[in-house]
Amino acid sequence: MHPPAGPKRVFALHEEAPGRYSVSGELTFATAPAALKRTLRLFRAQTSVVFDLRKVTRADSAGIALLIEWVRLARKSGASLRLENMPDQVENLVRVSGTGALLASCSGTASQPTDTERHG
Repeated sequence: MHPPAGPKRVFALHEEAPGRYSVSGELTFATAPAALKRTLRLFRAQTSVVFDLRKVTRADSAGIALLIEWVRLARKSGASLRLENMPDQVENLVRVSGTGALLASCSGTASQPTDTERHG
């Protein structure tokens, strides 16, 4: 017999407009590798990338590492990056992990954008 299956770990990315993406589901050890693989091309194809994180339901340290990797990729490619609507749980992880200063350069809301070109 197989143990009962746990909840499915899902990462979803939806393009809302050119360079603007809605992220939903989890940013966790189970989803971060596939999420990174799926988003690599975005930094080569766009001069500006915006991730709206409002629909992220769960994150762990691998999810924070993914956000940091997005910052690195944006800087490497010369693209601007903005992370919008970061859920409280993600913000708390960023704060306790000490990565707030790194991610602050690209965190903002639609009315208060900041990006890596201006700050990083």
